[in-house]
Amino acid sequence: MEQISDFVKRCRKELHITQPELAVRAGVGLRFLRELEQGKQSLRMDKVNQVLSYFGTKCGVDSSEPHAQDIRKYRLSSLDEPKEYMLEEIMHQVCESAIESSYRAQEVLRKKLEEVKNTK
Repeated sequence: MEQISDFVKRCRKELHITQPELAVRAGVGLRFLRELEQGKQSLRMDKVNQVLSYFGTKCGVDSSEPHAQDIRKYRLSSLDEPKEYMLEEIMHQVCESAIESSYRAQEVLRKKLEEVKNTK
């Protein structure tokens, strides 16, 4: 049985795109994508499904189903004080979001520049 990591890597290579390109196109961080392709055991399913949806597939519970629960809101709520490793993870996610926003902005600028060049 093919692992998700092997599936993602194989599909990416079939499309002849790099990890940074796929990360931008799927809307995830490059670090996350690398960990996914390396078979890291503990990854967020919503982000895994973001990558899989780029290839037209998904796994796990469909979050659009009415009975599905968004468990992310429970991440810190049961703790009086976040642990250090949680704070590091939160910081990592904030940085990853900033990088993703930067990549998206660059993509928009690139497209606009192409449009301007093509209208001349």
